[in-house]
Amino acid sequence: MMTLQGFWRTISHRFDVGRKRRRLRRELEQLAAMGSLDAVLADVGLVRSQVEALIAGCDDSRDLLDQMLARLGIDAAQLPLDGLRDMTWTCTTCPNKRQCREWLFSIEETEGRAFCPNAAQLDHALSKQRPVHA
Repeated sequence: MMTLQGFWRTISHRFDVGRKRRRLRRELEQLAAMGSLDAVLADVGLVRSQVEALIAGCDDSRDLLDQMLARLGIDAAQLPLDGLRDMTWTCTTCPNKRQCREWLFSIEETEGRAFCPNAAQLDHALSKQRPVHA
């Protein structure tokens, strides 16, 4: 059963997500109108066919990835840029964000991230780095 505080947090999150999506859509439309959209997308390794997925998943994907890295003790600055970009895109298109949030906010120290499509990359990063603890 959801608490009143949880209910308000969910409502607030949904409004924030809607605001972020509208802002991103406007910015991408402005870039398209100026003829710069393809160049900007290319700079971040995307193409126009990925724009709708980007907008749909723009809510808190990078925040979730950053929290996952911190919880696991992985220093994002030590990751290859293209690997971090790929993991960010995977988070953006991930269907398991609710489960991810629940795992991240739980106090359990279980290996409960089997739901994560980045699990193999995270395990690889862990094997290459000495964990840092925040």
